[in-house]
This record gives sequence, structure tokens and C-alpha cells, in this order.
Amino acid sequence: MPDSDPTADMIEQLDLGPDPYPALPVIPPEALRDGDVLMMLGQGISWIGKLPVPVSLLIRALDGGAYSHSAVVSIIDGEPKVWDHSDDWLLGPVSLRDGIRNHAWCHVYRLFKHGEHAGSSRYPCPPIVKVLNERRGDRYDTKLLLMAAVVAVVSRMPANPLAREAARVALDRAVELINAYLDRQDIRSNMLICTAVTGLAFWNAVNEEPHDYALEVDIQRRGAGDDHGSEGWEETMAKVKAALTRVWPDFPDELARFRKTQASNASWVEVGGPLLPVNLVSPSDLEFSRTLERVGRLHIPQ
Repeated sequence: MPDSDPTADMIEQLDLGPDPYPALPVIPPEALRDGDVLMMLGQGISWIGKLPVPVSLLIRALDGGAYSHSAVVSIIDGEPKVWDHSDDWLLGPVSLRDGIRNHAWCHVYRLFKHGEHAGSSRYPCPPIVKVLNERRGDRYDTKLLLMAAVVAVVSRMPANPLAREAARVALDRAVELINAYLDRQDIRSNMLICTAVTGLAFWNAVNEEPHDYALEVDIQRRGAGDDHGSEGWEETMAKVKAALTRVWPDFPDELARFRKTQASNASWVEVGGPLLPVNLVSPSDLEFSRTLERVGRLHIPQ
């Protein structure tokens, strides 16, 4: 009997099933607005030599939500554009088709805060778009490798032993690839992950009051991370943290601030504020934010 394929086994353990929001109405592209947040589950694989890493499934399995990726929309020349990678490791607007293809699903979320949506008199959309344009060309985690590492740090260790081992192997591979990119200087410090772009778009937007658009997430929802006890998990997490520190030298301080916030009585905190650094926000934080309303889904182009 032939040996099992370890990568196929890994994907099987990390695959969490179908779209959890199938009843969402399909909305046409022309219904999108400036500042809409697209939440997606990717289907891509990153490669380390001949070893594939199912990064998007890894993120979803560790994060416990529906998504692996976040992006913000702006309307340019009448067409919705997705603020994603315009070039390797750089942030910029791409076509809607390029921004959402190769994903299992894409759901549309819209700012809803103090009883008003984005586009209202209190939350006009131009300030959000202004921030996006200011971030154009920023270094950006196009392969979601840093997102996978961040989610591993801020989330609980998978309880299922098979899923835990699959996640550990995938994380080891992801760290190897992060370090390989760093060694070739393909990525630099202060790179933004996708959820950080979303967080900053709202944290830095100003109409009347600074940070009035700020997204809010429940910092206590996921509970404390860093569970240990599984053979090899602690060693893998040490590698993850070391790789993230190579990208963000202030990562240990930001993680300590995050842990302090978790240990406090704080519940709903602002993304980008003093209690929650933007690069420690996960897709599920945005999915369950009380300041984002789920309004529909987009058809994924073939």
C-alpha cells in the first residue's frame, strides 16, 4: 500500500469545510462602495522548494474564523478596485477580478458604527480612500506568510492532535520560507499584513474627530494564546516569534502590549489604538467586529 501524501494529509486536517455564510445575497460589483471591506478565504499554496504550504487553510484553522485575507475597496474611474498587491511586496489597487479570484469565497463588510454606515454624514468615505492612497507602495505581505505567523501567536493551539501536528508542520515550513525571503532581502522590516491595512484605513481616517472611524474588536473573544504541552509546538512557536522579530524589531514589545490588554478588563478595543497594534489583528477579529456589518457576497470569477 503506498505511503500517504503528508501535504494532502495536512490539507485534509486544516480544511474546515464549506462557506459558513451561504445565505448571504450575491451583490453585483457596482453595488460596492468606497471603504467596503472584503473578507476572503484563499486557496493558494506557497512553496518551499518542492514543499507546499497551505497558508490560507493554516490561517483559518488557527484563527477559528471563516477567512484568511482582508482587503479594502475604493472606486477608481467608476470601477471597484481592491487594495492588495500591485507589485511583489507592495500595496496598491488592483482590479476586482484580480483581487478576489483564486479564493473560495468573498464576503462584503461595511463600517457600521454609532448607528451609521460608511457613506453617512458622520462617516463619509473620502477620508478612508485618502488613507489608502497614503499607504500606496507600502511593503505588504502578499503571500500571507506573516499573517499565518501572527495568527499562530495570538490564537490558541489547536486542540485536535492531528490538526495541531498539521498546523505545526505547516508553520515550520512557513517560517522557513519567511527566513528565506528575509535572507534574500525580498521583504523588509515594518511590512504590513492585510488586516493591518484594513485597520489603518479606518484608524487614520479623519472627518471631524481623530480615530472616530476606528474599528473595534473583542480582545477577549479568542482567549489567551501560547498554549503549550504538545511535543514540538513550543519549539515551533519560538521559531515563529523569532521570524516575526526579524520583520518587526518591535514585535516583542507589541506582543507584550497585546498580552497585557488580554489580561486586563478591556473587551472591545480599537484597532490601531494603544491597546491593539494593527499587525496583531487577525481575520476573525474583523469578522466578529461590532463595527463591521456583513452585507453580501461576491461571485468569484473562474
